[in-house]
Amino acid sequence: MILPPDIPANPSLLLLSFVSPGVDKDRNWLSSLLDMMTCAQRFTEFQKYLQDLDTYPTAERESHLFKIGSALTTTKRIFLHLATNQYGSQALRILFRRSPSLDHLLFCAVDTNFFLLMSDKYGRGLIIPAVRAVDKTKKESLYKLTYEYTLHLARLETGCLALNNVLQEIRGIYRDLIFECVANNADWLSFDPYGTHVVQNILILQNPVATTAIAERLRGSFFRLAMERQGSYVVEKCLKSDFARDQVLEEFRGNAKEWVRMTTDKFGNFVVQCALRVMKEKEMRPLLREFVEKLRPHFGKMEIGRGRNTLRVIQEEIVGWINQLPDKSGYVN
Repeated sequence: MILPPDIPANPSLLLLSFVSPGVDKDRNWLSSLLDMMTCAQRFTEFQKYLQDLDTYPTAERESHLFKIGSALTTTKRIFLHLATNQYGSQALRILFRRSPSLDHLLFCAVDTNFFLLMSDKYGRGLIIPAVRAVDKTKKESLYKLTYEYTLHLARLETGCLALNNVLQEIRGIYRDLIFECVANNADWLSFDPYGTHVVQNILILQNPVATTAIAERLRGSFFRLAMERQGSYVVEKCLKSDFARDQVLEEFRGNAKEWVRMTTDKFGNFVVQCALRVMKEKEMRPLLREFVEKLRPHFGKMEIGRGRNTLRVIQEEIVGWINQLPDKSGYVN
C-alpha cells in the first residue's frame, strides 16, 4: 500500500503529530517503541519488552498496555505507518488479546481504517486477529464492512486475498450475504483476474446455495471460461461439485463442436480431462460414453498437439471402464 503523502517514512517524524512540544520523555519513549516495532534488527527487543510487561502486577501491566494502545492509535498516521509495515503489522498482531482495553483501542483503529487495511499487503493481516479478539457485536461490525466492500475488494490483487481470508472466519447472516453478492456477480467476477479467486474460493467452501447460484449465473459461459487460464479453474471446481456439475455437463453436452474444440485448447484440454474423470468417478457411464463418442471421430487429429493429453486419458483410464457391462445382478464384469 502507498501511504498518503502526509505520512512520513521516518517514524520519529510521526511523533510531532502526537506528542506536545517539549515533552521529551514521552517523545523518546514513543520513538523507541515505533523503532522496535518496525525495525527488523530490533523486533526481538519489542518481543522482550512485552515479555517483561507480562511479569508486572496486573494493574500496572494493564496501565502500560493501555498507554501503548493509546500512543499507537490516537493518530491515523502512526497506526497506518505500523499497519502497512512488515514488522509493524506483525507487532500489532502480537498486541491483540493481551488486554481488553488494548483490544478495544486496536479494534477501533482497524474498524476505522478497514478498507485501507484490507487492500494492503501487510495491513490485511490485522483483520482476523481483530475479529478473534472482540465480542460478537464488534465482530458483526467488521463482517458488515466486509459485505459492503465485497465487490471493491474482489477486484483488487490484495483485496481478493484478504476477502478470502475473512470468508474462512466469518459466520452468520453476513457470510450468506457475501456469498449471495459474489454469486449474483459471478458472471463477470469469474473473468476478472482477481475476482475469479473469490468465486473459486466460494466454490471450494461447497456451500450448496451459493455454489448452485454461481453455476446458474455462469450458464452459457462455461465453454468460454474453460478456455481461459483462471476461468478453467472455475469450471473444474464446478465439475467437482455436486451442486454445480449438472449445469456444466448440460452445456457441454449441448454443443459437440465446442466440446471437441476444447480438447486442443491450451486450457480447455485440462477441463475436458477433468470432466471425463469426474463422470467416471461418479459412475455416470452412459453419459461418459456419449461424451467419448463425440470425440471418437477426431482421435486421429487429437494425436497431435494438446489433444494427446485428452486422448491418453481416454485410452488409459476411460475406454476399458465404459465398455464393461453389468451382469444380471447389476455388478460390472
